Amino acid sequence: MKKISCFLILSSLIIFSCKKYPDGPTFSFRSPSQRIIGAWKLKAYMVNGNDSINKFSNYTAIPGMDLKDPGINDTSGYLIRGGVDSNLFVSNIGLYELKNKKTELVLTSTKKVNLMNLDGPLMSSAIITYKILRLKQDELWLQTDYSGSSYELHYER
Repeated sequence: MKKISCFLILSSLIIFSCKKYPDGPTFSFRSPSQRIIGAWKLKAYMVNGNDSINKFSNYTAIPGMDLKDPGINDTSGYLIRGGVDSNLFVSNIGLYELKNKKTELVLTSTKKVNLMNLDGPLMSSAIITYKILRLKQDELWLQTDYSGSSYELHYER
């Protein structure tokens, strides 16, 4: 009985110490590299703690992010795209990498089209490093400091 109790305590300590991101998940059978792949819709856009999603109120498509599977595409690639129509849109294409024990997402832009003059980290041509706050199967929360402001982006599938 004592061995079983020790095993249960040790198992629970291991499981609850597996939390990589401040906002979860505690444990996942899928690696961060696999969970991050796919299309993400921007649901919250915070600038210095203020809800700023209304910045995209004139858009028919709020900028979403699509992260490709590097195993299928030979290179890691991402696409951020949104806008009003095909004549007035924003697009940022480049490479992504998970770094610092997969707690950071680094985006390196290779091509940018910004016909709406949108500023901020989504449309930057600089290398942007996001701290991953949450990475679940259907949620991705990112945080970065850019041009003197703190940005927090919440994505859903």
